[in-house]
This record gives sequence, structure tokens and C-alpha cells, in this order.
Amino acid sequence: MHVLQAFDAVFVPWTYCALDLGPLPAKEVFAGERKREAGNHVLDNPRFDYGSGSMKHRRKRRIPFAAYAALVFNGALCATPFMAAHLISQAYGDKRPPFQTSPEAIVATRQAMDARFAAISLTEDARPRDVWSDLVRTALEEREMARVRGLLLGAPAMLESKDGEALRARIAVADGAGDDAVLQAALAYLPDDVQDAYELQTKSIVSMFSASAPASALPSASPALARIAPETGARGGVATVLIEDEIEPRVATNRLGDLRQHTLAAVGWANDDNTDVPAFLLSGIGLILADPEAREGASVAMSTLRTRTQGPVPLKLYLTRRIEEIVPVAEVKRLLSAELGNELRYTTDAQAAVERVFRTAIDRQKLEPLLAEFRILREIAHDTSVESAIAIVSRVQDGVDLRRAGLVVAAGGDRAVALEHLDGDNLLETARTANPMTNALKLQLAGIAACLALLAFVALTTFWKSFTRSRPVRKSAVYLMEEHPA
Repeated sequence: MHVLQAFDAVFVPWTYCALDLGPLPAKEVFAGERKREAGNHVLDNPRFDYGSGSMKHRRKRRIPFAAYAALVFNGALCATPFMAAHLISQAYGDKRPPFQTSPEAIVATRQAMDARFAAISLTEDARPRDVWSDLVRTALEEREMARVRGLLLGAPAMLESKDGEALRARIAVADGAGDDAVLQAALAYLPDDVQDAYELQTKSIVSMFSASAPASALPSASPALARIAPETGARGGVATVLIEDEIEPRVATNRLGDLRQHTLAAVGWANDDNTDVPAFLLSGIGLILADPEAREGASVAMSTLRTRTQGPVPLKLYLTRRIEEIVPVAEVKRLLSAELGNELRYTTDAQAAVERVFRTAIDRQKLEPLLAEFRILREIAHDTSVESAIAIVSRVQDGVDLRRAGLVVAAGGDRAVALEHLDGDNLLETARTANPMTNALKLQLAGIAACLALLAFVALTTFWKSFTRSRPVRKSAVYLMEEHPA
């Protein structure tokens, strides 16, 4: 027995524990590491007894903080781009064309126009009020009443801070409302000679002969004088009659001609006459296929096509290209030649043939976007005038620019006329697109903000823990006591 114990002690050394832990294999290690290995064996040995029987379950280890942080950080990092893409798609990716006339877009566009007016008044070395009054005087001398009205409406933005604040306070307490209140308040800031010139040009011929007669005393006035408004001058209370419609006609002007003239043009084109093809096709679309509102816009487009200028007009090129894309020119020419080859003058049969060719050869579905653009032209002409509309849309190069022009005119009215004359190159740039903030967009934006906040929190927490973590504590293998380094 002693020999076997000596053999075991020499060749197979075993370490016995007083707590009956079982045989633990010894290694050639240092004392501290041996104790740590023994402690691990104690914790993992299923036979270890705390005094109440053997352990039935292993000790569960807690998942470290790094695992939670990595899971949360990567999840938020993957979800944020998808949420942002969905938000942008819902706000800007729908099929609505840009620069729609909405209340939010009108307010934003009006603010951009006021900023342009303010910049114009500061370009000169003189005071903004003097610059503004000189511009009004020049417009009156040129009898451009729409421009005069636009300058008066832009006075709150063009005047300097002190005069501008006083003018806005005057508008706030004015009897009228809207543009009329701005006009009446702005007149008081003009020099006396400019006020006299304005009153002279805004009085009707009838009121010149009977200046003291009230507006109600003119029951037989012509329809052109139907828009009568009492205006109080700077030095009197005489009722005057505004005749802006006589100076700048604001009624729809038919410049397409009629079906008889169009039929004669078709007969000439069928017999190889020298015909302005884009104008002929535009006239046919407006007279035969367009509704009344689109027909008025087509009349404005016809005026643009027939405008003679030294340089090229972008709208002419755009209209010509759009008409050629919609109308099969060669097919229409072939059909008209077959129907009107033997005609030399106007007949009802020839007119019926021309209408039939236009209705059958032109695709109505392709034509509808062009008719919608004609309606925009009609709104521009109604908000300003035919001549002003031609000047405003002369810089339009595509359909987006046309919607910009429509939004600028809807927001500013005659302000757009004045701004076109003073800063026409930047007129369309004042159009703004505003997307209303719906509840769905608010929720998605809040979700993105929460993801970003979570990413920041996890990153900062991980950064902080990497500097503040405590040193590992070693425990005794036998007594499970903490060992502190000497």
C-alpha cells in the first residue's frame, strides 16, 4: 500500500480537497492560476454540494452589454434608411406634378417674391423709398398700369424698415382688406406729382367730365365700366372709377379665328399653300377639340406664336415641339389632301371634313396634358392680362416652367407683372413647392428621430463604458474569496 501511494505521488500526482470535490488533475502552473482553475472546477462540477444536495442546473451566465448594444445599434442602423426612404417617397415621390397651386405654396411663393422686391430696392445708391417711387413714376409715364399696381402691392417689401413698418401698420388699420387696402395705403408714400399722375390715369372719361357725380348716378355705363370702385384720393374724397380694364383689357381675346378661317387655311395647306403649320394645328385644336377654358388658353398661346421678337422665344419652341409630338402632322396632311384636294373655297362640307380629320387623327388622351397647359395660360391671362401673360410666359421652356409661372401669378397677381419687368430672369425662380405636413409624415419623422436618438444613445453609452469598466476580480479556488493584487 505504501508503495502504491508513493508511485501515485511520483508519477500520477492527485490533489485532494477537503470539501470532497473529487480528484482534480494537477498541472505545472503557478499557485494563483492553480487556484483559479480549481475555482472554475468547483463551479462547473455537478457533484458540488452546498449542503442541500447536489446541483441540478448549471449556473446561467448573463449576456454581456456588448451583445445588447450591438443588436440595438445594428437594428436601428438598418431601419433608419428604410424609414427615411419611405418618408421621402410619400412626401415627394407621388404622381402629383410639382408647383401645384396650394395655399402653402402660395404663401411660400409670396414670401420669395417679397424678398426679390426688397433686393431690387437695395440695388441703387438712393433710399429704397426713392427707388420705389421712381419705378412707379416710370411705369405711369409708360402707361403700364398693371406694372404700377404691382409696384404698389410690393411697397411693403420694397420700402426700408422704418417706412415699411409704418406702411404695414397703416394697412392693418385700413378700412378695406386685401390688395385694395395695400394700394390705398401705399399711395400715401408716393410724391405728390406721382399721386396726381396716378389719379389722372385711373379716372374714367365720364368721371373727368362729372368728377362730383357718384358712381350710382351712372346707370347706363357700358359693361367695360362695370367694375367701379370708390377711391379716396390723397387730398379729397371724390368717388372715381377705375378703368384698368380699359387700359389693360382683362377679357378673353379670341385670337384663334373661327372655323371658316380655319377651313380656308386647311384648303390652302391641302393644296400646298404656304401655311404656318404650328399655328394652323394650334387653331384647329383650340376651335375643334378644346373646351372653353382651354380655348382661351390656346388663344394666349397663339398670341405667343405670332409674337415677333428679335431673339428666340423659348415658349414658341416648346409649343411647336409639343404640338408636333401630339399631332401626326404627315397623317393630317394626307387626310386633308384627300378630302380637300379639289376644294378652292370655303364650303360647309369642307368644314365638316376638317373637323372630322382633327377628331379622328389626334389622340385625345395625348392631347389632354396640352389642354391642361392651355388652362394654365388662361388663368395667367385672367389674373393679369393677355399682354402681361405673354411677357410672363415668354421665358417658359417646358411644362414645369409653365406651372411655375402659373403659381407665381396666382400668388402675386400684378406683382408678377412688375417683377417680370424688373427681374424677369429670376421670376420663375420665386415659385416654391410646399408639402403639407400630414399626420402620417409627422409619425414617420418622429420614428426617424427616435432611431437617430437611439443610435446616439447606444454609441455614447458604449464609449463611456469602454473607459469606466472595472478591473476583473480574481477569486480563490478553495474559499471563493476575492484576491486583490498586492
